[in-house]
Amino acid sequence: MSDTWPAGVGGPVSDVETPALVLDIDAFARNLEAMQAELSGSGVALRAHGKAHKCPEIAKRQVAAGAVGICCQKVSEAEAFVDAGIGSVLVSNEIVAPSKLARLAELARRAVRCSRSSR
Repeated sequence: MSDTWPAGVGGPVSDVETPALVLDIDAFARNLEAMQAELSGSGVALRAHGKAHKCPEIAKRQVAAGAVGICCQKVSEAEAFVDAGIGSVLVSNEIVAPSKLARLAELARRAVRCSRSSR
């Protein structure tokens, strides 16, 4: 993975190499707080969908704010989240290819180890 960034903080939007996730961090933090406040005491657990951002750092912040984990559609997306330290990942799509099922089984073992080490 490259260490090059698609843009610099505070730089002009015209300099952003796309595709790039551009985030207003203050608005993001307010949204995290608002979502958790809305669910607080409701008995409903939040599991955000990684499709919206595909960003492990955002997923980590969602979990730190109270989400029980993240969900995604593909094994490769789940691998990226688990490799980044997210231990609770739900693949919300059917997986039928034998090679992907094998990857998913191995990923489940890694996710369990990840969850245990983050306690």
